[in-house]
Amino acid sequence: MTRQATTRDPEQTRLRIMEAATDLFVEQGFSSVTMSQLASAAGVTKSLIHHHFGSKEKLWEAVKEHAFAQYFSAQMAMLEEAGEPDAELLRASVEAYFHYLKANPKAVRLFAWTHLEGDTSCGDMDAQLMGAGAEWVRQAQQRGLLRADVNPTHVVAIFVMTCTQWFEAKCHHQHWPGMGNDEAFLEDFLKIFMAGAAPRD
Repeated sequence: MTRQATTRDPEQTRLRIMEAATDLFVEQGFSSVTMSQLASAAGVTKSLIHHHFGSKEKLWEAVKEHAFAQYFSAQMAMLEEAGEPDAELLRASVEAYFHYLKANPKAVRLFAWTHLEGDTSCGDMDAQLMGAGAEWVRQAQQRGLLRADVNPTHVVAIFVMTCTQWFEAKCHHQHWPGMGNDEAFLEDFLKIFMAGAAPRD
């Protein structure tokens, strides 16, 4: 596809820029990538990137949102369809996030770059999902289904941070003696996490 043909289809052009930006940001992070690199990789002009996204910062935000969108939609649907809170939904949420990260290594690298570069922006989807998850935990606590002496947002943060760190640091910890594979780690984490979240006697 030529540059001229691409620019005639706004949606295709936007997608082409997003795909090129994703690959560059995954490889180099946000700070190291230049607009010239983005334009060259996408086969468009820098002005066309500005036309579609406004700035490199907004393109970065769009790439992160796109990487997170599939998981966001699935997890929000799970929460909305769950009905009454129960402990199994918490377990299912952990498993869903873990398997999302396992299946999307580019998303893991994007998340890692945001941490390394001190990116403090919190996307709308991220904030909405954390809020919905914490509210579900709070309701489960009120019903006596989960321990009530912990911050519900911390409950969600614990499994998000643990799963994310498992994949971000895998190149390091996979060499530790006795370390199991992904599914073995998930199984053991769930044993510890679910027992810790269970109501106190």
